[in-house]
Amino acid sequence: MFNIYQTKAGTHSRRIRMPETHPSGGKKLPHPAARAPRIFADTATISEIKPLYQAGVISGVTTNPTLMKKAGAKSWEQAKEMAKELIKLVAPHPVNLELIELTEEGMIKQAQELASWGDNVVIKVPIGGYTAVNPSFDPFTGLKVAHALWQKDIKVNCTLVFNSTQALWAAQAGACYVSPFLGRLADYAYKNDLPERTPGNSLYWIEDHKNEKDDQNVSNSEYVASGGDRKDIGPRLIQEISAIFTNYDIHTEILAASFRNFSQLTECLLAGADILTVPANILQKVADHPLTSEGMKRFYEDSKVFEK
Repeated sequence: MFNIYQTKAGTHSRRIRMPETHPSGGKKLPHPAARAPRIFADTATISEIKPLYQAGVISGVTTNPTLMKKAGAKSWEQAKEMAKELIKLVAPHPVNLELIELTEEGMIKQAQELASWGDNVVIKVPIGGYTAVNPSFDPFTGLKVAHALWQKDIKVNCTLVFNSTQALWAAQAGACYVSPFLGRLADYAYKNDLPERTPGNSLYWIEDHKNEKDDQNVSNSEYVASGGDRKDIGPRLIQEISAIFTNYDIHTEILAASFRNFSQLTECLLAGADILTVPANILQKVADHPLTSEGMKRFYEDSKVFEK
């Protein structure tokens, strides 16, 4: 379990200098959670989004080609129509749309098209990994695109973030959001750690400062990778990014993604995430608890005494 006593009080000082996430909109009764974290639905299925949006549970959506295909899109044209429907449904709240181009010129051009569909469009841009797709690609494509879109006043969510320096570079480039994929970090460590070494060694391992064996791993800091249980690597990354952003009053929002279970939601909130984007299968159970169900049954049975 992520240690709540590690939570940094300074996170609050950054949060209160940022815009309200739930403004009252002129209502007489102010919103009691005006600076609460936002919850996005990580899905493209309208039937999953609509009831959650109407209940005030979510205030944004994140999508990708996989989710659109799952929602029924069989072509890029159908995906575009689906995206436009989402944009209209949750306006003025953000809808994060993913590009399918991978070159700088192609990504910027496509981003401009998507952004033209609504003021609430956010463009998802992978921060790196381009040379893994094609060795001839520019490794800085994601940062260049993010910066170019910032210059054009187009909001960007830098995705596939797995360490705090990636988050910082994205903020420097002008990204409004950074998306640490916390679930995948733990998956990677469980799969790639050498059992004879400290847990998290596939992400952080320094045996000697000279690195004479050329086997150092410094993909993450020691705190994130080896500061506790493997399953808590993701929340520790959220906290590390939050601490850095607080140190320098960076208002890029930390959009925690890739959740595996309920407990990670609580842990990321404690760690300082600004936004949680949550799969529909988890969101649909947000009001559930075994004692809540038991209590409702008892209330219902007891209320029958008042029936005429």
